[in-house]
Amino acid sequence: MATVTELRDMARTLGLWNTVVGRIDITDETVSNMEYLYRIFNAEIEMRKTKKKETLCHESHLPDKTFDHSRITKGLQWQLQRTEQIDFKNSIENFVIVGDCATGKTSLTSEIGGYALSKMAKVQYISQEDLLLAIRNQSPRWKKILKADMMIIDDVFYIAPTDAELTTFYKAITFLSETHSLVIVTNRKLSEWKDMGADRHLAETLRKRLMANAQLIHLK
Repeated sequence: MATVTELRDMARTLGLWNTVVGRIDITDETVSNMEYLYRIFNAEIEMRKTKKKETLCHESHLPDKTFDHSRITKGLQWQLQRTEQIDFKNSIENFVIVGDCATGKTSLTSEIGGYALSKMAKVQYISQEDLLLAIRNQSPRWKKILKADMMIIDDVFYIAPTDAELTTFYKAITFLSETHSLVIVTNRKLSEWKDMGADRHLAETLRKRLMANAQLIHLK
């Protein structure tokens, strides 16, 4: 007759850590052997998913903010309901969120990022300034960005970039858009982007590239 200790030792060998530490009760044998094993394995899988989601959330750097749905239109509510169903781990969907300060842009990005995390997608939230810094230094953060499924870039053109920064940002967006869902957050009207650098053509090309395959969300 196998003992609990022996079973937990076997679970350790198999890497079933929730069983090893006792989070899953292996002494509850009130059903058939197959159903019993199913419950144990299913509990192990669900606990691992929960732990994975916690890790993904922590590594995403998403702001801890809640979006106020009471202030939005029915059209945007429908759009968000549709967005919640997207499998961001295997699909590329882009968004450009425009609005003045205190209109809920950052909290909305947290909600969209949360949709992606719920599908076990890797999310990275970062400001434009910090993104440029990460690229310049080729930092560990940049390596995480490359492995992400969704990139959320906040404060885009909050401060007018230098020509060198605009060029770097354009190249980064062009590169990342091939493999990432992009969420661009800005308080600048899209018509003003061409005035964000000496190279007006490059800034306008960036706007057109983003909007070619993006959903526009305008918050007021």
